[in-house]
Amino acid sequence: MKTAIFGGSLCVLAVLAALMLPAFAQASSGAYSLNPDKSKILFTISHFVVSSTEGKFTSFDGTLKFDPAAPEHGTVIIHVSPGSILTDSAARDEHLRTADFFDVARFPTTVFESTALTRNSGKTGKLTGMLSLHGVSRPISLDVTHLTPDPNADRQIFSATTTFKRSDFGMTNYLGVIGDDVTLTIEAEFDRAH
Repeated sequence: MKTAIFGGSLCVLAVLAALMLPAFAQASSGAYSLNPDKSKILFTISHFVVSSTEGKFTSFDGTLKFDPAAPEHGTVIIHVSPGSILTDSAARDEHLRTADFFDVARFPTTVFESTALTRNSGKTGKLTGMLSLHGVSRPISLDVTHLTPDPNADRQIFSATTTFKRSDFGMTNYLGVIGDDVTLTIEAEFDRAH
C-alpha cells in the first residue's frame, strides 16, 4: 500500500513538473530594453592610410527578445541617431553630419534588425541582420559574445563587432583620404522590461 501511495505521489509530481516547465520557460524568456547609460556604440575608420579615427554615437535605443533556452530564436532591433556622432573634434563632427557623409537631415535614423543567429558555442555566435544606413539597407553579420553568466538574469550583457564598407551604403565621398572599411563595436546591456 505504501508503495502504491509513493508511486502515486511520484506520478502527481511528474504531472505538476510537466505543467510547470512551460510556465518556467516562459517566465525565463522575455523582452529586454537596451540601457543607453550602460552601453556603447563605437567605430574606427582609417584616415590618410597611416592613422585612424575613433568615434562613438551617444543617442540610441533598442529592444531584445531573448529566450535562454533557445537564444537562436531571439531578435534584436537597435536604432541609432547618426547626428549624435562624437569624434573629439566638433568641426569634424559637424562635417560628418552633412550630406558629404551621414546626411542626417535626410537620414536621421540608422537601424539594425536581426534576422538570424548561428551559435558557435554556448557564449558566442554570428548574428546576421539588415543594417539600414544612409538610405540603403544591406545585410551584415556581427560576431557576438554573451557575457552574462546567468542567462535568466534581469540584465543581459553582450559584445559584438563587425567590419563593413561605407561605400556599400552610398557613403563614397573622400575615399582614398578616409578609409572605406568601418569597424563597429557594440557593448550592450539589456535590462528586462517589467
